[in-house]
Amino acid sequence: MARKLLLMLAAVSAAGVAALGLAIPGNAASPKLIATVTDDSVITLTTPMGRPVRTLRAGGYTVAVRDQTSDHNFRLAGSGVRRATGVEAVVTTTWGVRFRKGKRYVFQCDPHASSMRGALRAR
Repeated sequence: MARKLLLMLAAVSAAGVAALGLAIPGNAASPKLIATVTDDSVITLTTPMGRPVRTLRAGGYTVAVRDQTSDHNFRLAGSGVRRATGVEAVVTTTWGVRFRKGKRYVFQCDPHASSMRGALRAR
C-alpha cells in the first residue's frame, strides 16, 4: 500500500512539474532559435515566433541556421561557442549550442561585420 502511494505521488509530482513548464532533465527538448542571413544584408537571431533575441536563459539550444546567400555568412561566437557557415555557402543546417550564464554572444556576417551584427546575453 505504501509503495502504491509513493508511486502515485511521484506520478502526480512529475505531472505537476510538466504542467508548470519546468524542465525535467532528459525529457525536455532544447529550445529553438532561428538564425537567418539574407541577400538584402539582413542578419537575425530570433525565436520561432520571430522575436529578436537579445537575452535568453543560459543552457542548451538548437539553432536552425538559414544562410540564404553566397555573399554573406552567419557566425555565432562567445564563451564556448564558435560556429559559422561559409561565406560562399548557401546552407540550411542545425547547430547545438550551450550559452553560459552571464556571458555575451555575438552573431555577424564576417565580410560585413561592421554593419551586419547583433549580440545577446545569457542570464
